[in-house]
Formats: sequence, structure tokens, C-alpha cells
Amino acid sequence: MLKNKRARGMCLLAGVCLALAVAASASAETGQGGEGNGKNLCLLYGENCPDRRDSITDTIARLKQEIARGEAVYTRKELERLQQKLDYYEWLLYMLLYSPS
Repeated sequence: MLKNKRARGMCLLAGVCLALAVAASASAETGQGGEGNGKNLCLLYGENCPDRRDSITDTIARLKQEIARGEAVYTRKELERLQQKLDYYEWLLYMLLYSPS
């Protein structure tokens, strides 16, 4: 009977591990932080964003990283949108650091 319980426990553990692996694989394919089809929808449209809040410098770094992925992932229009957001956040950072107030 102990072997039977152990076998059931091992099957249950294997099932849980498999479910976690599938979930991790799915999140890796869609991307962490609101990405779909390799696109970061959180940066692009503000959709599927996690509850965390990035600093301005983190957002700038993420935008640069996404823009660097280029037309293999994003359309020209989407790249322009990301560039506009990058320009805005760089301007905002500049104003916060160097504005005489």
C-alpha cells in the first residue's frame, strides 16, 4: 500500500511539475510583463501591465530594448509609437534632473 501511495504522490508531483512547466513555457512565449506575439503590449499600448511600477530609467531601458528588436517584431507604426514614448521619458528625466525649479 505504501508503494501505491508513493506512486500516486509521484504522479501528482509530476503532474504539478508538468503544469508549471507548461505555464512557464506559455509565459515565456507570450513574454513576461504583458507581451503578446513577442511584443511588449504594456509598453506599446499600456495593456496587460503587471502591478509593478518601473522607474523612469527602467522604462527608458525597456523602451530602448524593445526598439532595438526592430521590424522583426514590431511594425513601423509601433516602432514610431515606442520611439515617441522613449523621447517623452527621456525629456521627462531631463526635466526632473536639470530643470531649474
